[in-house]
Amino acid sequence: TIDVSFVESDFQRQPEYLAQYPNGKKGYRSMIRDLKQAMRGSSSGQWLFCCETTGAYDRQMCHWLTERGMHVWRESALQIKQSLGVRRGKNDRADSMAIADYARRHHDKASLYKVPDKELAALKDLYLYRQTLVDKRKAVKNRVKALESQGGSVSPAAKFIRRDANRELRRLEESIRECESAMKDVIRSDAQLERNYEHVKSIKGFGLVVTVALMVFSGNFQNIPTANKMATYCGVASFRSTSGTSIDFRQDVRHLSNRRLKGVLSMAARSAIIHNEALRQYYQRKIAGGKQYGVAINNVKNKLLHIAYALVKHDSDFQPGHVCGQAF
Repeated sequence: TIDVSFVESDFQRQPEYLAQYPNGKKGYRSMIRDLKQAMRGSSSGQWLFCCETTGAYDRQMCHWLTERGMHVWRESALQIKQSLGVRRGKNDRADSMAIADYARRHHDKASLYKVPDKELAALKDLYLYRQTLVDKRKAVKNRVKALESQGGSVSPAAKFIRRDANRELRRLEESIRECESAMKDVIRSDAQLERNYEHVKSIKGFGLVVTVALMVFSGNFQNIPTANKMATYCGVASFRSTSGTSIDFRQDVRHLSNRRLKGVLSMAARSAIIHNEALRQYYQRKIAGGKQYGVAINNVKNKLLHIAYALVKHDSDFQPGHVCGQAF
């Protein structure tokens, strides 16, 4: 369901609660009909819908409204929450009115929603599904490992579990391969996707999974247009908290980052310092300068992001000699 509140066009009055509707096309039509009655004198093309990001739960509504010429603003749920100050208790109705009040106060900062490209949306769905398959494979492997660690005589139950788990692992491996093949087919179907994919994948340390993750979460380098913004989004950019002369420390921003993307970047960084001579030298300089391992790896991840964005910007593949002379 979706709870709806509204604010009159002068933005001076407090939000009013409208109703709760099913999160489907029938509910959206009822919502529009009731809003037209509540907000006489304005057309739907003049309205601004604001909702908090809830992943797949708000995607259908945003698409439906945008395709009918209405303006939609998807705002970070954390951004809205932190703007509300101290709250005691919550419910869907109160949240709806709080979002409407947030939109009333900050409508000048609205960023209008755009329906994502079909190929990019399909690529993201495939990537997330592959991650689900990988998580399942890991769970099955852990179950087999726990069974083997028990030792002792092999019981009929243990034989069945091992046999069935191995069968499930083979099925999951095949599904992962098919999913990766489908991802490559989607990339080849779009010239812009294929061009950016080839540029970024030319970096030693970047494979299919890392490259696709960077593309889908950046909106093919359009929604997050700069390396610095992507570094902030991934949680690899460094921030400090200072106050007066006594407080000065590095801010922990892990909880504000995309941990899934940061995780695959960690794999790319570890691979890069083994197979990429320029990045290995960069990493060794950081260690020699007194940086701890985690900080040095974080610096490598940040550098990888800047290289990837530079390749896309200049429409070129990775050239170790050129990058070593320019970026390192």
